Amino acid sequence: MAAHLNPFLNENDLIENAIETKSTASEKERSPDLIPETETVSLDVVAAKLIRDSFLLTALELHTELVESGRELHRLRDFFSNPANFERTKQAEPSPPGNLHRTPSCQTFDSLDFARYSDDGDRLESDRVAVLEFELRKAQETIKSLRQSLTRTAESELSTPESATDGTGDFACNDPPRPLERRALNFLVNEYMLLNNYKLTSVTFCEENENQDFDDWDDVGLNLPKPASLIHLYREFSQHVTPSVQSHDFSCSVDLHSDDITDKLNDLDSICDELRERLRVTEEQLQSTTAENKFLAQQLQTMERQVENAQLMKSSTPAVSPICTPSKKPDGQPPSDPRQTAGHPKAKDGEWDEGVAPLHNGDEVDAVEPTHRMEGRHRAEEGAGGKDGEEVGDSLDVLAGTDLPSQDITGQSSQLSSSVSGGKNSENFQWHPNQRRMPATFQKALLDATFHVTQDNRIISEVTQITDSSGFRVVLMLARCLPHIVPNVLLARREELIPLILCAATLHPDSTQRDQLLNILFNLIKRPDKEQREMILTGCVAFAQHVGPSRAEAELLPQCWEQITHKYFERRLLVAEACGALTPYLPNEIRSSLVLSMLQQMLSDDKTEEVRAAVVCSLGVLTGFIDDTDKFKQVCQLMLGTLSDASEKVMLAAHQVFLPSFAMWALELGRIESDIVSYFVQKLDNLVEVALTSQVSSNSMTLPLDKVRFCQLLEMLRELIAPMFVSVLQSGPYVDQLSTTTDSADLTHLPPPSTPLLSLPVMLGGEGQLSRLLHLFEVYISEEWYEPWEALNWVAGDFVPQMLNLINTLDVLDLVVVHNLCGFFYDLCRTFGHTFTVTKVRSKFSVVLSMPDDHLGGKVASGQTALTKCTVPVYAAGILGAFGEEEDRSQLSCFLRDLLCTLSIHRAPLHSLSAALVQLSINPDYHELLLTVLWEGVVHPTADVRCNSAKMFELLVRGLNETLIGTRVVPALITLASDPEISVRIATIPTLGTIMETATDRAILDKVHMQFQTFMDDPIYRDQHTVTLELVQMFARVAPNAEPKFREDCKSVVLSRRAQWFTGRGLDSRLREPMCCSVKKLCASLFTLPCCMNEYLAIDQW
Repeated sequence: MAAHLNPFLNENDLIENAIETKSTASEKERSPDLIPETETVSLDVVAAKLIRDSFLLTALELHTELVESGRELHRLRDFFSNPANFERTKQAEPSPPGNLHRTPSCQTFDSLDFARYSDDGDRLESDRVAVLEFELRKAQETIKSLRQSLTRTAESELSTPESATDGTGDFACNDPPRPLERRALNFLVNEYMLLNNYKLTSVTFCEENENQDFDDWDDVGLNLPKPASLIHLYREFSQHVTPSVQSHDFSCSVDLHSDDITDKLNDLDSICDELRERLRVTEEQLQSTTAENKFLAQQLQTMERQVENAQLMKSSTPAVSPICTPSKKPDGQPPSDPRQTAGHPKAKDGEWDEGVAPLHNGDEVDAVEPTHRMEGRHRAEEGAGGKDGEEVGDSLDVLAGTDLPSQDITGQSSQLSSSVSGGKNSENFQWHPNQRRMPATFQKALLDATFHVTQDNRIISEVTQITDSSGFRVVLMLARCLPHIVPNVLLARREELIPLILCAATLHPDSTQRDQLLNILFNLIKRPDKEQREMILTGCVAFAQHVGPSRAEAELLPQCWEQITHKYFERRLLVAEACGALTPYLPNEIRSSLVLSMLQQMLSDDKTEEVRAAVVCSLGVLTGFIDDTDKFKQVCQLMLGTLSDASEKVMLAAHQVFLPSFAMWALELGRIESDIVSYFVQKLDNLVEVALTSQVSSNSMTLPLDKVRFCQLLEMLRELIAPMFVSVLQSGPYVDQLSTTTDSADLTHLPPPSTPLLSLPVMLGGEGQLSRLLHLFEVYISEEWYEPWEALNWVAGDFVPQMLNLINTLDVLDLVVVHNLCGFFYDLCRTFGHTFTVTKVRSKFSVVLSMPDDHLGGKVASGQTALTKCTVPVYAAGILGAFGEEEDRSQLSCFLRDLLCTLSIHRAPLHSLSAALVQLSINPDYHELLLTVLWEGVVHPTADVRCNSAKMFELLVRGLNETLIGTRVVPALITLASDPEISVRIATIPTLGTIMETATDRAILDKVHMQFQTFMDDPIYRDQHTVTLELVQMFARVAPNAEPKFREDCKSVVLSRRAQWFTGRGLDSRLREPMCCSVKKLCASLFTLPCCMNEYLAIDQW
């Protein structure tokens, strides 16, 4: 019945009103002349009318009165017991006939919803919680009533008239036990077995009765208290004596009004329940009061120990102790203000803790009584008022040594120590909360990349301890710092003052004094260097961690704003670094407004590149913690501007910090592909399109591409490969299996990141997470058929084809561009894995590079196919050369061999093949493969193939070791030097000259020198003017860097044949001019050496 009490009555009047109401109801029922005969029908009609016309409050009052009088209507009970009746939307009432309908756009004063713009934004949620609580109470009351009815049913069954008239009564042993009896007996038997160590039997018994919970008596189903144990029942039964009762039959004609008695009994039951609830609440209050008394007793003991410690400090370090006790007035007078005794004219009443006095030089130490600390704390909390009063109260609690639950200073101190000095409790402190889903590893790496502090620094370790919760330790810290201050305060070591300034600024109760102390901190050093800035920033971070976001915003940011236009760039650099270091500890709304505006202003106004680079790093940190998505476009414009800045330092900071941080933000918002990657791809397309237009207008043979800008954009795109891959991994259909899988993938194939922020383990939260995701990704896409998802489709269907079309338009002669493109696709393939490379990347390149044989002739020779474009080196070095598996090496070897034969047979330019060999030769693992391909060209039956193979050896010689040169290159060249075709023999001369210029092995040099002697002395080459021209050009290039013996031979040849070479007798007219020019270059390069000056003068005069 407690659930049906009137909700509009006060709690203290429930019992009295209930009794009075029941009495009145009983009197009315005993007065039949006051109640009409059609009462039930009329009340039901009235209830239906009230519900139909939505007079719910009136219906509720009627229902309450009927329940209290014991005449409850089923209609009202069912209506108010169903919560669904109160969740229906309110229907709009029809407007009167004479009024016009009001349109939504015509708002009037009475139609405005002012609550929509109020601060009470959680009212709807509170209403929902209240409804759920109401439903819970109703469900509990229903369960309770059902249990009561079940108990009454069981009792009525146990005490039926049939059993009462029987000789055995209720204790008939032959009848089987009822379900409720069986559950009660099972519970008592199991309890007996557990108490007597029959545990195995108890387990078996529980397994045989799986439908019963033996840990809860309420599971039996009876609303009765738990009976005594089985042993107690047995002993009581053995001593129980059934008394004999004499009964007589009698009858009377008395009306007992059974309904009235039942109602009164129910009222008494509800009153008993209410009294039990009050007793329970009183007991809980007693327990809480006892716990609070125990806590206060512990605090009193702690304060007494601190007084003893202060007395010990007085006797040990009296000259430097920072605590003094304020003087006391006679009885009845308040104690004097400690700031007045210390000489502070600006002191105000009610703003100083009497237990904490200002610092003095030479003040004595007195015992600080705990009552002074408590009085000072209450004065700081009540007298200061507002936000400063509450925050200063927390600070004074720290110095007083009390461990209040409002702020865990010890956890913050340990976090600060671990974040700066590598502590172990870094998980205890949490930054100001935000809505970002960025991994903690990336946030930590982001802060480490911009705010790195030297580990082994004594002053920094002192700064990290300023938030210790023990006042005695603060005193010890001051005692440790003061000896360093005295000899150094007049010199350039002012950083020794930083711990003291921060300690005072943190614990001082006066906001004006705190501002002055923080101003002293920022102006402590005129031009702070890097180490000094680190100390100041460490102190600022410690201050922000201790005082919280509100005070950090109100007290630290104004100091930064004042220094933003300082004439010394070191001070502006300190402000720029402080904005980034303080970002995690500021409120979310301040990050995206004030801090962003300050950094944007410094980026646009400051001219010092060091300051602007620091601003870019701080913008990267800010981007990692900002929550306002409306600032995404603004931050994107800032990031793009810094990436194309004229200063190299600014660009480097943007690449290492700003771009990775912004990419992570875009990744969280799902805009990495659409907003960032697509932007850079479009920029590359525009750059190439402008170059093509300029080439067509000027009829140039080369593409006038802005190589510097192209490589910059390509490098930015290369750094976004890792975020793209993270987007693909995190959005796959296999993510649901991540929590259950234990398999991991090999991570050795991943390319090294250009910056720690772009490391895949950092971006995904750890190597374990990355390994499991990578395994699921490889297994999923390795299947014969799988359902792709949006991110994978974009990379494979949009991004790769766009880059392939871009490559087909570039000139292969731009070696720098080719090298960057090869590196880009190498990182792309290594990041996405072998399966993705084979199925999504290699297949698209194969379609472009494969052409029918009937279309090869004219197009290849004219350079109109992809075989002569930049596609060849990118495909060979960036895709086929990305993995060193046997299948990939075999396919790479076949591709290079077919390319060599195709270009040689059709006499097409070899620039694409040369670029591919140069890019592959960078990796020593492919040297053997390249030499094998060229050796197949050496033994090829076509002379053009052998000639081009000899030319390709020159590209590899400079990168090979001398073992391969002596065993593979020199034998191949000597074989080609005796080839029947003169063009093949001529093609070996430049390569032999390069070996002579670079090799140091005597055996190799002797073989090459002998081959040159053959070229110069053999009569068959005397009339071969093309051979002579090639030799002269080779001598002009190699002679200055060759060994002395070879140089003397060259000099003798020149002196002996100078007349023929200079006059050009016997030469073809087409070769005469090139020969004369080459000889002049040879003489200029050979005889300008100090040892050959006389011969050069003689030849010049001749």
